[in-house]
Amino acid sequence: MTFFLKTNNSFMTILLGILLALLIFSVIVFFHELGHFSMAKKFGVRVDEFGIGIPPRAKEVWKDKSGTIYTLNWLPIGGFVKMKGEEMNESGAHDKDSLSSKNFWQQSAVILAGVIMNFFFAFVVFSGLFMIGVEPLGINTKFPTQTETKLIPSFQEAVRIGLVKTDGIVLSPLTGSIAQQSGILENDILVSIDGKDIMSPEDMITTVKKSTTSMDFTLRGTGGIRTVSVIPKDGKIGSYVGYNIIHIRKDFRYKYGFFESIKEGGIETYKESMMTLELLGTLIKRIITPRIPTERTEAVESLGGPIAIGNLFVNLLDAKVAFSVILLIAALISINLGVFNLLPFPALDGGRFVFLIIHRIVGIFSKKKALHGKIEQYIHITGFSLLIILSIFIAYQDIVKILLK
Repeated sequence: MTFFLKTNNSFMTILLGILLALLIFSVIVFFHELGHFSMAKKFGVRVDEFGIGIPPRAKEVWKDKSGTIYTLNWLPIGGFVKMKGEEMNESGAHDKDSLSSKNFWQQSAVILAGVIMNFFFAFVVFSGLFMIGVEPLGINTKFPTQTETKLIPSFQEAVRIGLVKTDGIVLSPLTGSIAQQSGILENDILVSIDGKDIMSPEDMITTVKKSTTSMDFTLRGTGGIRTVSVIPKDGKIGSYVGYNIIHIRKDFRYKYGFFESIKEGGIETYKESMMTLELLGTLIKRIITPRIPTERTEAVESLGGPIAIGNLFVNLLDAKVAFSVILLIAALISINLGVFNLLPFPALDGGRFVFLIIHRIVGIFSKKKALHGKIEQYIHITGFSLLIILSIFIAYQDIVKILLK
């Protein structure tokens, strides 16, 4: 039985897109692992292996004087640094050259160096692009956040900076709704309510919620300006509301001098990281406690893994986007990897750091270990297993979305 992907992309575009995704992912993972590796070497921790890709091993590339072997592995979707003393119960864990024998600050530096390199990678990309000139990647409308960024602004921010030009608030009444029965037509432009200018959808929603009596809606439609009376019920009139977009600037770019670019690169890295964390929190909240059933479905469907990233790059190549767009997305993937690894979950860098803090606190008051090494190891193995299950689910979902597209 043969299956064919439903796609309009050429075979060569698909192949190049997959190779580009693998290359970018490998570079990002390389920098992440380089962070762990560099700090380990700096503090005298023995590194047994620096591997690109996931085993089984494809080739041993080199072996340095300290005994570290550098390898390429068959599954090109990750990487690893194998250090002596990563697990407290392993043989030689308390030797001078093991990670677990180092002090709290040295172990912290080794554990957190990977995510720091992820953020540094993004900082370098953002700074460079601000220097040569870069346009926003898109507008964040699906999952609004409190954090405003230059490269993925909210709709309100896009309007403020002149990226998007609007002309009033557009209405789309539901069939049989109060809005329709009151005389509001499809694509009517809302000018004011009771003489008060309405500047945003939020203004209209807030104004309508406060009233239970008749309200005068001044509208601009195909027949000119007119006023209709509307009486809300339970703070609603039954109409979709949004901005009336009349122009999106194609020539909008951010461009700064050298020092300003470095400053803006740092600010953007911080804000994109905060926005990623906020989005992650929103997704988890919508999956666990959705306000309406569709929220959970939308949140689950928005999850994506390496396959979705590969498909994204295929589509980007097919659309012939600028190289700066590829770099921007690479920087955002790096930030996502960094934020995800910082989560206090077993097997992740953040989880290992939490255990390190627990051992540190207990060690101040007692000579006994906070947790037996084997128990901690089992916790990390369990966490890793759950991550693998999640990865398989996301991969399955990515494949289904591609096949059904």
